[in-house]
Formats: sequence, structure tokens, C-alpha cells
Amino acid sequence: PTGLTSDALKKHDALQGLERLEIDDDQSTTDASTFKTFGTFASDYSNCSNMSFGRFLTRFQSSSLIHKEMLAVLAAVTEVIKQNGGTESSTEYFAALMTTLEQADTEESIAAILSLLGMSMKTVSKNVLKHQFSEVSHTFFQVLTKFAGSESFLNIRHCIGCISLLLRAQEAAVWSNSSTLQLLDGILAFTLHAKAKVRKAAQHAIGAILKGSDLMRVDDPPAYHPAASHVAKHCLQQFENAGQPGTITTTLHVLNLLKDVAHQLPKNHVKSICEGLLKIMTLKNVLITSSCLQTFHSLFVSQPSEAVLPAQLNAQIINALYDYQPAPGDTQPTLAWLAVMQEAHCNLVHTSVPLCAANLPRIIEKSTELWLSDKTEVVTGASHTIKALIQVCLPPMCENDSVATANKTTLTKVFQILQQGLKYQFNVAWHHVLHLIAVLFQTAGATCHKELSPILIELANLRDSYKFTYNSEVEYAVGAAVKSMGPEVVLSKIPLQTASGDGIDLKRSWLLPVLKDCVSNSSLAYFTKSMLPLAIMCERKSKEMKENNDNVGSHSYELLNSQIWALLPSFCNNPKDIQENFKDLAKVLGMAISEKKDLRLSVMASLRKLISKSQENNKTGDIETLAKYAKNYMPLLFNIYTIKPNGSDEEGQRLAAFDTIKVYLAITPKEVTGELFDRALEKLQEKEVDEFMKQSVFDLIRIITQFTNRERLEILYQRIVPILMDNKHPKDQKKAYRFLEEICGSSSEVCKEYVLENRKTIQKLIVTATEKVCTTSKGARLRCILHLVENHPKLERTKFLEAIVPEIVLCIKDLNERCRTTAYELLNLIGDKFVDDADNFKYYIDMLVAGLAGTQIYISASLLALAALTYKYNGTLGLTTLKDILSNACILLTGPTREIALSALSYIKVYLSSLPVSIIGPNLDVIIQGLVGMTEDCKRHFRQKVRDILIKLVRKFGTATITAMVPASDEMMHKRLKNIKKIEARKQKAKEEKKSKGKDDDDEAEFNIKRMPKSVDEILADSDEEFDDVEMDDNSSKNKNKNKNVRKTWIKEDEDNIVDFADPTAARNITATNPAATARMDKPKKKDHGFKTNDDGKLIIKDSDDDDSDDDEKTKKKSKKKLPFLGSDSEDDYDKDNDDDDKSVMSMNLKRKRKTSDSDADSIATTRYTAGGIGIHRPVRKAPKIEKVPGAEYRSKKAPGDVKKKGKPDPYAYLPLTRASLNRRKKMKNQGRFKNIVAGAKKGAQIGTKARTKK
Repeated sequence: PTGLTSDALKKHDALQGLERLEIDDDQSTTDASTFKTFGTFASDYSNCSNMSFGRFLTRFQSSSLIHKEMLAVLAAVTEVIKQNGGTESSTEYFAALMTTLEQADTEESIAAILSLLGMSMKTVSKNVLKHQFSEVSHTFFQVLTKFAGSESFLNIRHCIGCISLLLRAQEAAVWSNSSTLQLLDGILAFTLHAKAKVRKAAQHAIGAILKGSDLMRVDDPPAYHPAASHVAKHCLQQFENAGQPGTITTTLHVLNLLKDVAHQLPKNHVKSICEGLLKIMTLKNVLITSSCLQTFHSLFVSQPSEAVLPAQLNAQIINALYDYQPAPGDTQPTLAWLAVMQEAHCNLVHTSVPLCAANLPRIIEKSTELWLSDKTEVVTGASHTIKALIQVCLPPMCENDSVATANKTTLTKVFQILQQGLKYQFNVAWHHVLHLIAVLFQTAGATCHKELSPILIELANLRDSYKFTYNSEVEYAVGAAVKSMGPEVVLSKIPLQTASGDGIDLKRSWLLPVLKDCVSNSSLAYFTKSMLPLAIMCERKSKEMKENNDNVGSHSYELLNSQIWALLPSFCNNPKDIQENFKDLAKVLGMAISEKKDLRLSVMASLRKLISKSQENNKTGDIETLAKYAKNYMPLLFNIYTIKPNGSDEEGQRLAAFDTIKVYLAITPKEVTGELFDRALEKLQEKEVDEFMKQSVFDLIRIITQFTNRERLEILYQRIVPILMDNKHPKDQKKAYRFLEEICGSSSEVCKEYVLENRKTIQKLIVTATEKVCTTSKGARLRCILHLVENHPKLERTKFLEAIVPEIVLCIKDLNERCRTTAYELLNLIGDKFVDDADNFKYYIDMLVAGLAGTQIYISASLLALAALTYKYNGTLGLTTLKDILSNACILLTGPTREIALSALSYIKVYLSSLPVSIIGPNLDVIIQGLVGMTEDCKRHFRQKVRDILIKLVRKFGTATITAMVPASDEMMHKRLKNIKKIEARKQKAKEEKKSKGKDDDDEAEFNIKRMPKSVDEILADSDEEFDDVEMDDNSSKNKNKNKNVRKTWIKEDEDNIVDFADPTAARNITATNPAATARMDKPKKKDHGFKTNDDGKLIIKDSDDDDSDDDEKTKKKSKKKLPFLGSDSEDDYDKDNDDDDKSVMSMNLKRKRKTSDSDADSIATTRYTAGGIGIHRPVRKAPKIEKVPGAEYRSKKAPGDVKKKGKPDPYAYLPLTRASLNRRKKMKNQGRFKNIVAGAKKGAQIGTKARTKK
């Protein structure tokens, strides 16, 4: 094979700057990989221009014999059509191919013709297929009959496909002819074929005829296809022989067909088929039962009309399926049965709500019984079923009060059944039960307050119980009740107050966070009448307890008070009664803002919530009510913002006040806004105003600006002009620019009109103040320019443009990120204004290119600006302009300045990322020369950025192309390219491995507790894994890979209860899971109590004392596990957990008994176990590691205690700090231990002193 591949040609063309049509992977052939193969190989042999065969021609495989035959036939037919002056229409191809089919004699030719016919018939006129039906059907039937007994399965499949296409085009009247039904019988016969592909083709053809025929796709189609009855009779006929020897496979094939077409059959046949399904399910064959359940599932999930599945029949099937409920321990069949019952009820509720209401409680009760199963998947599957039933079946039964009253009996039963799940016997499934109760509240809470109240009370009792595990789940369920029923109903059943009413029940304090998160659409009146008195009571009790020196109680009630007030924003979330009841709350809120600092955040958040929600919902009455109180609240908020904060808490309140002012100004009356603006200006003019007050007033004036009138705007503008020209006060100048930004960017009509009238004056001011700009003001100034450019009517070639472009470019290098972002936005905005005018756009680009001749920082910034424009406008910039910019960037790249080199590399990287290969190719040598010509300092400093560029070049053009352009003298660059080639090859290999591995991983999906239950096909496919594989021939590797699982079944019974197969419920004892294996898995492990037991069950306890051998002590050290009946650290017994602690104390105790021999002391660190025997005592190559005891090297061999060693630090006995040392009850014991240590130390010191004195 030559190296002239399509990839090589593409790269060559790119280097030459040529543009050719690129082909997709889908259009390239498998074996012939030369460029433009799609237009030369198959197309050279066949000049067919009909689009019906386009897919075949573009995906032609020269290695396929059938493809070669198809190409030859197509070429011959095309030539005949052209010789006869045809137009290569689909009808001409169809006629020619049918003639060729009648004359063909070999299997390969017939297969090729049938395949081409299948392509062309899809576009042939329907009238032609109807008119030629008799002749064409006869030809196809002859072909089908000819190959029916042969092994030419490809011909059979293609012929079935062609017959299906032909039958789909026929009218209803044609189906009354016996010849048409004979043709259909031919396809039906192949639905039972032993070959899977043939069988699937026939089953697909039947489904396509019944569902996809033209007569079923009109605006008002019939209830079912005319051939549906015939198909149903065929299936019923097969059911008659079910159960006889050798008919299991046939029955399974029929069931597979019914899965696709059952919902397309007439109702009288559907009833017979359902009866047949239930009948054959009594055969107790797991495969057949599974397939029957799949058929029922597909019938229900398709939600057929009343003409197919009447509601009465649906209900009858549901009741009949209870007799076929599998055993609870049989996981996969139980999940499949649950899925079928779920879909059956969901379909029934769409056709008849009363019938569904009558049947719903029973399935929910059966599902709740499965919560007692020891299988986690069964418990989860039952919970998913109940959830789906609640969400789908309950809403139509309680959509309003009248409907809920009519279905009260059913709803009450359902609620009671689910309430039973809160009993302790279901505690394993409480996680699911509580979640389902939350779903129940969400679904029925709005209309069934009274019926759901007992559940609410029981939830509260559970939450209040001692050490209840599922607190978060209960709180979630109660939260769902709060959202659906409202806080009034919930708090009436779960009161916060004590029974006497003189305090808050602290056990119920968990309700406060739940209310905060879940209250919405409530009423302000309820908060005022119920919650506010509670807050006042908590505040009073807190003060009383503080006076009585009960600080803990005082603090508790203080926290409760703040928590109750924290509920106010939630009550202000879309309340219904702002107009009626806000007046009762307004004064309390004002007093809280002014007098109670700890409540300010909650109150201000409430005001913001009220205003924002009223604006969102366009409630003009509510807005007017809130606007009336602006004159009261705004001065209070202004005062909070202008007072200097003391600590982070007050700073947070100050910022919250600022946010509240901004929100409130949107609805504040104009006269109030004007008055506030005038007061702020007066405050600014006061001589004694401090800096903090001044800056705060500046902020307030800035946000008031857009809500004031034109005269006040003019006053403000005249005030800020001198500040903009003064660079001695940076803070004031920044505030002034923020004023100007607010005016220029405001959406209010007043500001827009003012800017429009004074645009030139403002532009002149901006240009004049350029030299006086402080660093901190650049961001606000740029945003002013941005707003001016947006609204500029004619920006091109103006002095204003020439003045701002250099400043914008320099700001690209600013330290402030927001300033840099604004600069890039401005560059793109100017580009957007000029992009439609080539001359103006080129003038703009030339302005930026001119910056490459400026100072160092300006060159760097200009390169970055050009990179941004190259990225966005790569299609607008001309090739010449792009080449010039790239050449300049590569020249600058070779300079000694790091800053400029970095910007040049950034431009090259953008250039490579944003432009196509055909444009980059001709300039590739310029880029390589620039990279090679970099200084050693820049190469070393920017080696990673250079590497990124090289990787991009290698990926686009290949390593060989880039290496050839690099001079041989640059050894380092050659090494880098070689290394990059290796890394890229490794990445590609890893990517392919990951891709192939990912396909395998997709099949291994584990059951997820949070996701919806699997479909029936998935559920029943999983059960295959539980059966043993068939032993296949070892010599055949192909057969090894295609082992089929043998389905096994077990009978679940014991000696006393023998299964009666005549009983309809016997199916529950036929299980697909081995009950013996389940029993072994579920057998509880024998609990280790720490001691051995004899045959009689008596404990064997060995005596031990302090004089045990060192080997026993070692055994104790290895056994770190504490006996279960020993007390914890908090008990009075001696703490035996810490052997090191005991040892350190005992080593220091001078009264300790002397050890029996010197060798015993050494044995602790040196004794080895000699291996011998079998099992865990077998000898191993590696000697066991010697465990060295810390401090062993200091131990004396002649006496107890430690000795000093030459050249080593002094020995110390360290006392570990354990939790037991903190136990008050062990205080005296620990003190005694320390006394012994100190006494020993003193005694040793005295002996040493006496010894030195004697010397």
C-alpha cells in the first residue's frame, strides 16, 4: 500500500493553500482509502444519480461480495434506463429491478436485487405499488416460497422487507382479498422461524404493517388495521398448542410478536389473547411467565384506546394477575410483576377513574407487604411502584374538593395503608415510607387536609421520639405538608406551643427551620396573629430569665425569637393579603428596623421579598400599598447605611439596607425620591461631614439618580465635572465615574433623554479627563465609554474613536480583572459596529496594528487586542491582513522582551485555534521560523506555551511536516517534536482502549436505589445471570462465547406445606432464585462474644494475672479489639484500652516485681515464631517482620527500669493523653498514677544524690 492516503492529501493541500471538499468519516470507504474515493470507486462503476441508493454508494464496501453484486446489478440497470432515455426515477428503477428479479437465477443476484428493491420501494409512488400489487406480490411470494426451505436467510429477510413495504402501501379494500391474506400468512409463518434474524425481520414486518401502513397514518385513522384480526387469530391458534411437549420455543416466539402488536389488535381478540396469556402462565415455566409479563407490560405502557383495551377488561386483568404474584424472595420476577401492575393501573386511570379508584388500594397494600422482604431490590421496587401510583393515579381523584369528596373512601384507604408503614415492623423500609408520605402530601395535601392529619401527627411523634434515626426524612415529609397544606394546617396539628400555652415546646423547635424553607403563598395575617405573639413571648421570657441569672434559658429563648422572626421572609413569599393586612405589620417592621439590630436582616429581607414578588406577578394593588410606606422606611434605611458600622454584623446590616433601598426605590413615589435626593445633596455640602459619611451619601445619590428628574440630573452632572478633573482624591473620582456610569447606562427614560441631549458634552468630558484618570477609576470610566459607544449613532472615523482606542488597548493589561473584561467587550463592540462596512473595519484594524510600533507595554496589549478580534472576526479579516498580523507577531516573538514574546505566543495560539487548516498551511513556515528564532531565555521561560503550540501544529499537520521545517541545528526542537509524537501516540492508544472499554462498562449497570425501576425487558434480562451456563464443546471457541443460559426453576416448599399445583396461587412458590442459596446468604453469622464455648454452650474463661508470660502480653497487644461487654471510657472500671499507658506507668513504678530472668526482657523485641505445619502455619519465604517495641534499646538487662546509652538522648517515659484522662470519675485514679511516677522519680533522685555524696 502507498502512503498517499486521504489524510496525507488533505495536509498537502492545506500547506499549498488549496481548498478541497472534505469528506466525513461516514463517507469514506473501508478498504480503499485514497482521496475522493467516494466519488471514484463505486461511482465509476455506476453512474446512478437516484438518491434512493445514495447511502449504499457512499458506504460501499469492496470486501463485501453482496455489495459487489449489488453494484453490478445497479450499474446494469442504470445503463439500461439511460439507453432507453429514462430520467432515473424511482419508478423506473423499481420496474427494471422487478424485471431483473424475474430473470435472475443465482442466490447472490436475487439477494442483491431484493436489497436494491428495498431501497427503491421507499421512494416509489404509492399509486404504482397499489396498481402493480397483484403482479409484484406474486413475484415476491414465488421468491419467498422458493427459499423458504433453504438456508439462504439473507434472501428471505430481504424478501420479507419488500413484501412489508408493498403491503403498507395498500388500501383497506385490498385486505379483504384472500391473496393478500395469503401473503400475510407467509410472513406470519416466518415469525416462528428458528433463525433469529429471519424471525425478527418477520416480526418487525408484521408490526410495521399494523402500525405504519399508509391507511393508519391519515388524519382520522381507523381503530385498528384490517389485518389485525388475522394476526390475532394466528397468535391464538398457536396458544392452543401451548403446554404440549416441544412447543415452548414456539410459544416464546409468539409472545415476542405480541409484545410489538398486542396494542394494535381489536378488543375482542385482545380479551382472548389476555385469557390465553393467563392460561399459559399456569404452566409454571419461568421463561414463558416472564414473556407473558413483558407482553402485558407492552400492552399497558402503550396506553391503547377503548377500542383495543376497554377499562373493564383492564380491571379484570389486574385482578387476575394477583393470582400470579411471585414469592417476595424471588427478586426479578417480583420486580417484573410490580412493573406490569404499575402500568396497568396507570393506564386504567386514563380510561376510567372510578374503576382505578376501586382497584388502587389493593395494589398499594400488596406493595407495602413487600417492604417486609429481605431483598433490598424488592423493597426499592415496591416503593417505586407506590410512588408512581401516587403521582399518576391519585391526582385525578383529588383534583378539587368535590372530586376528593366523591373518592373519599379510596383516598382514606390509601392514606391508612401508607400510615401503617410507619409501624415498627416496617422500620427497615422507613427511608422509603417517609419519602412516599412526602409525595403523598405533595399530591393530595391541597384537598385532603382532614384525612392526612393523622399521618402528620404520627410523623411529629416519631420525630420527637428518643434517638429517632430518620430525622431528615421526617422533616422533608413535614416540609412537603407545609408547602401543600399551608403552615396554618400543619401548626394546628403540630403546635409549637406547650400544652399549657405559656411557652414553646423545645422538642418541636425542629419545625422552625422546616417552616423557613417551605412556607410560601401564605398570609401575613397568620404571621401577625400567631407567630408574632410567640416571638414577643420568647423575647419576654428571655429577659425574665436573664434577670433571674438563667443565662442558658435566656439564650435559648433569644435564639427562638430570632428563628421565629427569620420565618417572616418566607411568609412574605407571595402572600395573598398584602392590601388587607400589611398595615397591621408595617409599624412592627419599622420599629424592628430602628430599635432591634438582631432582627434587621430578617425584616429587610422580607421587604425586598414583598416588593420583588409583587413586581414579578404584576400586582399593582400590592405595589401601591407597599409604596405608601416608602416615606417611613426609606429614612430608616438611609440612616442605617450612613452610620459607620461597628463589627462585621453591622456591616452586613448596612449592605442589606443598601440592597433594600435599591429595591424600594423602584416603587417609591417621585416626590419622596426627589426629597431624598435633595437631602442627600445637602448632606454632601455640609462642612463637618466625615469621609465615611461622604462616601455613603455618594453611593445613595448614585442609586437615586435613575429615579429622579432631569433638573436634578443636571445639578448632579455639574457637581461631578470638577471631581473628574481632580486626580488628588481617587475615591471621589471613582464615585464620580460611577455616577456617570449610572446615568449613561440607566434604562430609565429620564437618563436616556439626558444622555441623548448631552452626548457630545459627555464625550468631550471623557476625552479631556483622560490624563487625570486615577488607576482605581479606570474600570468605571471604561464602562461609561462602553455605554456611550453602544448608543453612538455614528462612531466610524471620529475623534472620539481615535481617543478611546489607545486607552482601551492599554486597559487590556490592567491588573483589575473586571477592567480587562470591559476592555475586551469594548473592542468587540466597536468591531460589531464596523463589521458590515469593510473600509471602516479595516480602518479599525489598522489603528490596532499601528500599536505594534509603540512602547513595550503597548505592543503587548495590541497583540492581545488583535488576538481577540482574530478569534471573533476570523471570517471577516482578509487573508492579507491576517498574514501581515501573523508576520508581525512572529517577528516580535524573536525579540528579547518576555512580555512581548508572551503576547506573540498568545496570538499564535489563537490563530491556530480559530482558523482552518487551509489558511494556516501557507503561513506555517512563518510560524515555525518565529518559534525557532526565539531567544534562549524566552524559549526556556515559555517552554510550556511553546509546547502547546507545537502540539496543535502536530495534530493539524503531522510531526513529519513540522520536523521538516525546523532547522537541523535546533536539536532541542527536534527532541521536543519527537517526544510530542510519542505522547500523542500514547494518548490516542489510551483513548481507543477507553472507548472500547466504555462499551463493555455500559452493559454493567448496577441497580441504583434513587433511579426509576428498570423496564420489564431489563428486569427479566437481569434474571439470566442467576442461571447456570450450558456446558458447550471445549473445542469450539465460538460456541464458548455464545453460551446460552439455561433457565432453572425451584419449588419453594417444606415438609409440612407441599405445593398444590392446582391452586392458582401456586406460582408464588415457583421461583427463579434458588431458595437454598438465599437461605445460606441470609443465615446470620454467629456472634463472637469474646470467649470460647464448649458443647453445652458454657463459656470457657481462663484466669490470668499480672505474672503472665511475656508471650501472653504480646498476644494481648495484638488483640486490639475491646470486648463488647466491657464498659466505655466513661465507666468507673480501669481503662484497659491503652496498654502503652499502663506499660509506661508500670515501667516507672519502683515497687513493681522484678522479672524472672534477663532473657525475658529481651524476648519482647527479639523472639521470632518458627513456622511449621500446614495452613496458616506453613513456612513462607519471607521471615516475619520483627516488631520493635519503642524504648526497648534503653531497657536494663540487670534490673527494672531504663539506662542511659552513650551517644543517644536520655530515656523518657511519655504519658499518652487519652480521653479517659478527662473523665471526672477517674480523676483521683489518674492523680494516684502521677503521684507514683513523681514519687519514683524523687526516690531515684535521692538515691543518686546519696551516691554522689559518698563518692
